[in-house]
This record gives sequence, structure tokens and C-alpha cells, in this order.
Amino acid sequence: MLDFYPKLALNNLRKNQDTYFPYMLTSTVCIATYYIMQSIALNQGLLQINGGAVAVSIFFLGTVVIAIFCMALLFYTNSFLIKRRKKELGLYCVLGLEKRHVALVLFFETLFSALSCMVLGLVFGILFSKALFLALLYVLNFSTPISFGISIPSVIITILLFSILYTLLFIYNAAHVQRSRPVELLHGGQTGEKEPRASWILTVFGIVFLGAGYYIAIAVNNPLNALLLFFAAVLLVIAGTFCLFTSGSIAFLKLLRRNKNYYYQPRHFISLSGLMYRMKQNAAGLAAICILSTMVLVTISTTVCLYMGRGRMIDSLAPASISGNVELKAPCDPAQLNDEINAALEQDQISPAVIEQRYVWRYVDFYASFENQKFTSATDYSTQLSMYINLIPLEDYNAMTGSNVSLDESEALLFTTDSSFTGNTIQLGDETLHILQILDSFGPYSDTAQLPIVKSYYLVLSDFTYIQNLFRTVTGLEPSASLELHLNTKDDFGLQESIVSAIIAHTPPETLYNIHSRTSIEENWNSMYGSFLFLGLFLGSLFLMATVLIIYYKQISEGFDDHERFSILQKVGMSKKEVRSTINKQILLVFFLPLMMAFVHMVFAYNVICNILVIFGMTDRTLFLICCSLTFLAFALVYLLVYRITAHTYYRLVDAC
Repeated sequence: MLDFYPKLALNNLRKNQDTYFPYMLTSTVCIATYYIMQSIALNQGLLQINGGAVAVSIFFLGTVVIAIFCMALLFYTNSFLIKRRKKELGLYCVLGLEKRHVALVLFFETLFSALSCMVLGLVFGILFSKALFLALLYVLNFSTPISFGISIPSVIITILLFSILYTLLFIYNAAHVQRSRPVELLHGGQTGEKEPRASWILTVFGIVFLGAGYYIAIAVNNPLNALLLFFAAVLLVIAGTFCLFTSGSIAFLKLLRRNKNYYYQPRHFISLSGLMYRMKQNAAGLAAICILSTMVLVTISTTVCLYMGRGRMIDSLAPASISGNVELKAPCDPAQLNDEINAALEQDQISPAVIEQRYVWRYVDFYASFENQKFTSATDYSTQLSMYINLIPLEDYNAMTGSNVSLDESEALLFTTDSSFTGNTIQLGDETLHILQILDSFGPYSDTAQLPIVKSYYLVLSDFTYIQNLFRTVTGLEPSASLELHLNTKDDFGLQESIVSAIIAHTPPETLYNIHSRTSIEENWNSMYGSFLFLGLFLGSLFLMATVLIIYYKQISEGFDDHERFSILQKVGMSKKEVRSTINKQILLVFFLPLMMAFVHMVFAYNVICNILVIFGMTDRTLFLICCSLTFLAFALVYLLVYRITAHTYYRLVDAC
């Protein structure tokens, strides 16, 4: 007797292989992807590389996202699976099996499918993890070889996670059988929904939610505000999408039905009636497809754009081969610092001649807000903070550029990244400065090599004493002067790191607080943006798989449901051509309405995403537009392919009558 239930479970899996195959395929892919991401996150070799810690943090975040996503996807596919098997489970009850016996059959089915999926998922995960790891190293631009093998901790974590998920699935299925009567199970697969009513209140809420989300996306201009409001806009758009698909689609179909000339035609009558009959289920599925499609487009386009445009952020952080700041604990000037740098290099047997260009200047800086046509010191770091003021003495500017400019106290030279500035005066507090000249560049800086999130103002003033007094007047604080240095050398990583090490080694620790080479910055940011790209493509592929599976299950489920209905229609005189036309209309709605809505979401999200990308140093909107366009075209092609396959499968099921 004990072997009866396992044998029955195995027999059920074989008989229902067409239904179980997509579910088990989904499970296998989820297990493989989670193992791959977990093994990469736990690879200790990444921590030994410059920038690797950033990558590891991003990949650990990816494991959490994938775990949550896999749980939602497995529960979704399982709901279709249990729906298709209601009649079979009800028959067991009618034939004499108690519900606990049915639950025992489900237990063995879950056990066998879980073991099969785990074995296959781990095998495929281990086989493909090496290839994906090499692809990751290429994306991250890591030249140092990193050992890679089977990650036992990742295997254990993956088994534990999916064991919990399969246990929850079994509990859900067993509870569903326990709550249902045998007669309900026997007819559950044939039970359709009543024609839903068009809720105008829900439709209005959907329009309001969607409009509010779109307004936030369009109206926001400040990058920091965009980051804060983005998630609010996302929630509003999701809520609006579900409301409009659930109620607005019903209202639209009923409007079409009121048009008698349109409705009372065989091909229109059947298609509209079929959609109306199960619109609640259809609407939820269409909304889910739309949201997932939007996630695919946003995830892939943004991560690709960040990776391709990472050079701008690197330029802003490291405009020269070596850049740094030295806090002045004692009186010092650029000439003195240059002498100290030369001495440090010579002690390390490095010729000072390797430094091709030097930019060194004293400065006093503060953050400011612009109100009432004047700059005032910013007392809090709010989202409105957008100005960076840097005050430089004329003596240092002339020494750095080799010029012989003279300035009065009320005059200034200005270099700014604020393209909107057009005046010939600038007011700091109560002090009005006359702009003698607007500079095209300042040292290694240009308008293309600045932190875009902050509008920078570099002001060259008459002398350092005046700068200190002006700082006290504007901020009410005592100035803490610093030296900024930028050294250009040959593009040699070893040389740059040697110079950095020499300067650090021969400078008092309490004096030097920030210095780095461009190559180290490149490695860190390549690591971060490369990780974003890898994770974005990874998650985008999972979202795409979920979209395809939802569509597939939806069409297969409806194919089984429509089998008998279309058989009757053909018997009463409807031709196969008319049946195919009706099927195409339904499938076209299922497929292309969510795609069109996802495109609209992307159009309205363009502005807010562009502002968020500014925080990461990406200000090239044209590049982001190109990435969005290419991503949408590629996604639409995949979408079209899925349409052709699904339409064929759906028609085969319906026509098998």
C-alpha cells in the first residue's frame, strides 16, 4: 500500500507531462539562475580585485531579487497547474480516495518534481556558471585571472531555499484540495467567471493613478527628487495599470457590444463574447504582462546605458591621471607642495619628469543654494542643494596657467558647469562680484568633466585673504583651506600607483585625506557599472521568461477551455476560417495591448529615469534614447516570435475537436 501513492504520483507526472513540462522547465531555470548568481556573489576571488567588493554587494542584492522573483513565478505557474488538474483530483475523491490520500499523492508529485528540477537546475547551473563568470569578468574588465569551481555553499543555499519554496507550494495545493468539495474539483476546470460589471469608480481611480504617476515622471527635474519620487510613481503606474485593465477593458468591450453593426457579426460576436466571459482573469494577466514587459525594457535599457556611458562619470571623478585634495593644517602653497611631491618621487627613485602636467591650487569651498538672485550657504543637504562654490586665489591661477591676469577685489574669473548662467555679475551673500571673464576650462576641468548632479562654480578672486573674509561673511564659519592637485602622466597603471604610493608615504597622515589614480577609479566604476549591466541583463532575461510563461500558460489554459466551445460552434455552422479569425483577434489583444501599454509607460518614464541616471554620472539623454529604442525593438521581435508560437499552439488545441 505504501508504494501505491508514489507509483500513482509518477504515473500522473507522465500523463500530465504536457502540463507539467513548462512548470518544471520554469523551476529548473529558476534554480539554475539562482545558483549562478549565488556562486558569483560568494566567489572570494572578486574581493581580491580593486572594485570587486562593489560587484559582490550588487550580486548579493541580485540574489535577493531573484529569490523573491522565483517565489512569485513558481506560485503563479503552480496556480495554472492546479487549475488544470482540478477535474483529475476531484475524480480521485469520487472514486473513494480521502482528501488526505489526495494530499499524499500531491506530496509525492511535489517531491519527485522538486528532486528532478533541483538536480537538473544545479547541473545546468554548474555547467553554465563558468561561461557566465567569464562573461562577467569580461564585462567588469578584470584582467587578473580568478579561480572558479563548484561552489558547495551555493549548492547548499540553493537546495535550502527551493526546498522551502516547494514545501510552501505543497501546503498551498493541499490546503486548496482540503477546502474544496469533490464536486467543485470535478467541475472546477470548467467553471467560468460571470460577466464582470464595468466599475466606473475603478476606471476613474485607474485614470487618476496613471495620470498622477505620469505627471510625477514628467514634472520632476531634480535628480535627487527623481530618486525619491520614482518609487511612488512606479506604484501609482502599477495600480493604475491594473485598474484600467480590469475595469477599463471591460467598459471598452461593452461599448463595442453596444455597436450592433459591429457586434452582430460572427467573427466579432464570438471574439467579444469570449473575452467578456473571462475578462477578470484576462485583465489581471494582461496587466501582469504589461508590468513585466516594462520591467524588461527599463532594466535592460538603463543598465546598458550606464555601462556604455560610464566614461563621463570617470572623467568627473578623475579628470587627470592622479587627482587628490590636501587639507592645509599649516601654511602651505602650491610651490611648496610641488617641491614635496618631487622629493617624495626622488626618494622612491621616480623621476619627477614623468609628470607631464601639474595643476595645483589653494581653494576654499562650500555648498550653496540659489535664492532671490544670490548664492547663500546651504545649511542642510536637502534635495534642493545643487550648487558648489570653489574660491581660488589669483596668484595660484596665474602660476598654474602661466598668465598675468590682475583683478580688483570686486572682480572675478568664472568657470562654471551651469549652462544657464548668462550674467556678468554674481552675488555671494551681500557681496556682488563682477565677472571679468568666463573661462572655457579650469585646470583639468571642462564642461564635460564635472559631476553633473551639482552645478559647479569656480571663482578666481584677487587674493587669499579676501577669499577667507568672503567665506566668513557668506557662511558664518571659519575657513578651512585646502590644496587641490591634478597630475597628468603616461597611461601606465603601475606608474600612477607608484606615484600615489610615494606621495602618501612621504606626506604626514594628518595632512593628506584623498588621493587616487585614474586607473583605480576606472576599475572601481567599471566594476560597479559592469555589475549593474550583468545583473540587469540577468534580471531582464528572467522577466522576459516570466512574461513568455504567463502568456503561454494563459493561452494553453484558454485553449483547453475553448476546445469544447469552438467544437460546438463548428457543428452549428461556423467555418474553420472564421474560427481561426476569432482566435487571432483574441491572441492579438492578449499580446499587443500589453506591449503597446508598456511602450507608453516607457515614454512617460523617460524623463524621470534620465534624472536618476544623472546621479550615476549619466547625462547623455541621446544615448539613453538609443538604448531604449534598440531594447524595445529587440523585445518586440521576441514578442512577435512568442506570438507566432502561441497562436499556433492555441489553434492546435482548439482545432483538435
